[in-house]
Amino acid sequence: MTAPQDQASRGEADDSKMLLALHAIAMSGMEHGLCVLDKDLRVVLFNRRCRELLRLSHGALQLGTPLRSILDSISDDVATTTASRETMWRELEAALARHTEFDLSRTLPNGAALRFYFRPVPGQGWVCTCGQVAASEKPERRRLDQFGHAVENISLGLCLLDSSKRLVKCNQRFMEICGLDPNTLRPDVLYGDLLTSAKRAGIEEGPAIDDMVEREGELFRAEAVTRRLALPQGQTIEMRARPLDRGGWILEVEDVTTRLSEERALHKHIELRDAALEHMAHGLCAYDEDLRVILVNRRYMETYALNPEDARPGTPMLELMRCSIARGVHSGNLDAEEMLADLKARLIENKEPVLHRRLADGRMIAVRHQPMSAGGWVGTYEDITEQDRTEKYIAHMARHDPLTDLPNRVLFHEQMAEGLERAAAGGNSLALLCLDLDNFKTINDSLGHPTGDELLRKVAQRFSNALKDVATVARLGGDEFAILQSVRSAQESTVLAQQLIRLVSEPFIVDGIELNTGISIGIAMAPENGTARDHLMKCADLALYRAKAEGRNTYRFFDPSMDVQLRERRAIERDLRHALSAAEFHLEYQPQINLKTKELVVIEALLRWNHPERGLISPAEFIPVAEETGLIVPLGKWVLQQACTDAARWPSTIRVAVNLSPVQFRQRALLAAVTHALAAAALPASRLELEITEAVLLQQDEIVIGMLHQLRELGAHIAMDDFGTGYSSLSYLRSFPFDKIKIDRSFITDAGHRPEGEAIVRAVAGLGASLGIETTAEGIETPEQLELARRLGCTVGQGFLISRPLPLTDLLRFIGKPARKATPAAKRRVN
Repeated sequence: MTAPQDQASRGEADDSKMLLALHAIAMSGMEHGLCVLDKDLRVVLFNRRCRELLRLSHGALQLGTPLRSILDSISDDVATTTASRETMWRELEAALARHTEFDLSRTLPNGAALRFYFRPVPGQGWVCTCGQVAASEKPERRRLDQFGHAVENISLGLCLLDSSKRLVKCNQRFMEICGLDPNTLRPDVLYGDLLTSAKRAGIEEGPAIDDMVEREGELFRAEAVTRRLALPQGQTIEMRARPLDRGGWILEVEDVTTRLSEERALHKHIELRDAALEHMAHGLCAYDEDLRVILVNRRYMETYALNPEDARPGTPMLELMRCSIARGVHSGNLDAEEMLADLKARLIENKEPVLHRRLADGRMIAVRHQPMSAGGWVGTYEDITEQDRTEKYIAHMARHDPLTDLPNRVLFHEQMAEGLERAAAGGNSLALLCLDLDNFKTINDSLGHPTGDELLRKVAQRFSNALKDVATVARLGGDEFAILQSVRSAQESTVLAQQLIRLVSEPFIVDGIELNTGISIGIAMAPENGTARDHLMKCADLALYRAKAEGRNTYRFFDPSMDVQLRERRAIERDLRHALSAAEFHLEYQPQINLKTKELVVIEALLRWNHPERGLISPAEFIPVAEETGLIVPLGKWVLQQACTDAARWPSTIRVAVNLSPVQFRQRALLAAVTHALAAAALPASRLELEITEAVLLQQDEIVIGMLHQLRELGAHIAMDDFGTGYSSLSYLRSFPFDKIKIDRSFITDAGHRPEGEAIVRAVAGLGASLGIETTAEGIETPEQLELARRLGCTVGQGFLISRPLPLTDLLRFIGKPARKATPAAKRRVN
């Protein structure tokens, strides 16, 4: 859980504790005993004063105790028979059934008299308050004998009237409460005169006092009657008229201002508490030190499939757990006793801050318990299912590749560290295979990133399906994959590498396009090649570079000599970054002639690097590095400018051919670079021929096709180089109207030795003729190849027989020769 969420949960638990603490303070500060009953007349709340007044034991008064049991416990000594108890209970039930406020008195076995006040509350429950009064309601003789002593020592105002409603006796408290002047009171004064005195004192009541005088019969009846009056000073008193057995009445007057204020405050507090509990986002359950329920809210019952009958106050937590288990809420095979023991051990005894419970339907509940100062605990139950899912997703994404859902570099390194520990401890070896897709960069750049991403997903799926039981596969980034395999010998890794190559060699269909690719694999072994993670990764990378250099779509195991080659490549990259500014590059030119007229028609510009220390470096070594690093863009711009500048010195009938890299087509500045080079050299665009390979056209990309059309509209000639070596060369002739196709040297070589090779060259030359496209035969090295190319229909020839690549000064002399005689080259050079 994140820190803010955890703080929010603790805050809600603190709010719950505060509600309960305020509730406890409100009850403990009351002068009267308090007991709250639910609609089933079971105790849901009581204060300590209530237990003290009733003189009940802990077991006799607790949450969930029925009211009937409490009344039986406090029955007086003259009401101990079952019949009398049943009678009292029926009378009380009848009073409760009217659901209006009422009061009654009871006398304890020790002679203490208590008065109970019942007030209905919303939800069909009751609030009962109780207080001590002067005397018990025993037979008349006993009350009269004790009256003299009790009357002056109680908090109630008492007044004794005879059967004629004349004053017999009243105490000081009666006069104080009613605001009567002692000098105006005398024995035998009539009740009506008392009311008149009260009226002069300013006592008011719902019905006017005059009306009460007229309706004395309603007060002085055969049963006790209570009236409530409001005093001008803001006090409230209650007057009760109780008939005596031999005639007359006892009037009891009580100042109930404090009690009513407490009851109103309690009602308000209960309403606020109930509203807060019902609107809590979390479940809440408070229970006492005996693990019995004090209260629960609706959210708690919903969480555990409980109903109000299951979670009544006083219900043991054990019973709640049994109910929820019976209703299939919990997962696993825990029984209620085990669950309760776990709760005690983990949250109460060990004070764990949070306990997570996974329910049967997949929900995750965070349980937090905090002790209450008055005893017991308050628990909050938060549904963190979405949060848990989000956290797991975040944790998963932190260690998995978002594109393929394979382990990423972080998780792979963790798994690799574990595997290396096992390998170092003995047993099987750990094989690390680093993989790169062949030509993926070209596919991704030409077909677009969505296609490249889908290809990666399909490759990852093939790996996962094939290796889920034998190895761990991860995507490290781009088209880089890595695999960990526990092996007994290197032969097992050889079998796995061959299987991977077969897997990837099968075509992939992406958006209706058939894509063919391969895979290069480098393999390092632990502990044979080392047991340090970074070192082993470096060894596998070196083996991967060797696999790429030796033809791709293959695998190689690491050997120490590869480290030397890697340092060599890095040195080339480092020096390449400074070579252009240091003027270490120059161009050589290889002529192309018309096979019929032998006229010089095109001269191809070829880039050469003369390293100050290493001498001439082959383009096969530095061009791939330049493309991978992006240096081919400024380098290609320089080639264009230099070639156009040199071509301006040639006869106007000769074109200059410049090779373009696929990387240059990803730069929108290519058209501007061509235009600038032509303008700077004052060379007509018609004398520029731009050679591209099919890698530029792997997809019918509108931007690439549009750029080719713009170059052609500029006047430049567009030629497809190495025609026939790709898997869809013919389809590209429909994508763009090329001016020339250059037949790869491998077909010219085959044509002289194999009938199918000759048929291919004839077919391509015929296709070019029917489409009005020039066809250039590359790699002509013998007179026989020259004659064969002419006979098969090729229009232009290029090769060492015609001329090797020449520096500019030698080229100018070659151009000036009056006649050209093709002779075999003395030495073949790489172009």
